Amino acid sequence: MTASKQRSPSAWFVTEANADAGETRLRLFCFHHAGAAASIFRGWRGALPKAVELVAVQLPGREYRLAEPLLTDMEQIVSALVAILPPLLDRPYVVFGHSMGALVGFNVIRSLRAHGLREPRLLIASGRNAPQFKWRDAGVQSLPDDDFIAAVRDYNGVPETLLAEQSLRDLWLPRLRADLTVSSSYEYVEQRPLECPIVVLFGTRDGLVTDAGLRGWIAQTTGSVRFFRCPGDHFFLHSAEQLVLAKVSAELENQLNREQ
Repeated sequence: MTASKQRSPSAWFVTEANADAGETRLRLFCFHHAGAAASIFRGWRGALPKAVELVAVQLPGREYRLAEPLLTDMEQIVSALVAILPPLLDRPYVVFGHSMGALVGFNVIRSLRAHGLREPRLLIASGRNAPQFKWRDAGVQSLPDDDFIAAVRDYNGVPETLLAEQSLRDLWLPRLRADLTVSSSYEYVEQRPLECPIVVLFGTRDGLVTDAGLRGWIAQTTGSVRFFRCPGDHFFLHSAEQLVLAKVSAELENQLNREQ
C-alpha cells in the first residue's frame, strides 16, 4: 500500500492520498496545535481508510513557509483559508483540530457556512474547551522569554531540543507566541449552532481543559456530541497517537459507510 504526497497548489495545504485508493470519497482537513506545523500529521495517512485524502493545513511562518510572516489573529487565518478552500469541498469532508487547531477549524466551518458552503460531515475537536470558553492561559504569550518558557513547559509538549539549541529556540519561540496570541485574542461571537455532529477528544490529565468547557461543545451543534477519553496530558495527540488514529479512522469509516 503506497501513498502519494504532494504540495498543494496553495501553500496552505499539504495533501496525502493513498495511491491505491482510486477516487477520493472523503477529505480529512487537519489543523495543527500551537507551535506546530503540518508535519505532525505526516504519519497519519497509512492509518486512515483508503478512500480518504488527508489535507494538512500549514499556517505561515513554519517549514516551507518559513519566510512568510506569522499570523496572530483568528480572522486573518480564517479569511485566508475560506478564500481558497471551496475547490476542495467537492467531496464530503471531516475537520480535525487539536487545541488551537480545533478553534481554527471550528471558525473555518462557521465562515464557510456564512458563505453558503456546506458544513463537514463531522468535526473532531481534540484537546480544547468549547470556543465560548476563554483560553485558560490568556496573556502568557506576552511574558519574557524565561517566564514564557517556564509556563509552556508545564504543558509537557515542548521538546527540550528546541530550548537547548539557541538557533532552534529563536525559530520556535516567535511561532509559539504568535499561535498563543491567536488563542488569547480570540473573541467568541454567538451564532446559531452547527448542524454537523461533533466528537470531542480529551486527555485524562489535560490541565488546559475542564469538564464544563468540554461539555460546552454540546451547545455548538444541533447534531450529536460524543466524548472520547484518551490517556495523557494536553499532548495526548502524540503520546497516545495510535489510539487517536484508531478513533479518527473509525469515525471516517462510519462516514464512508453512509454513502454505500
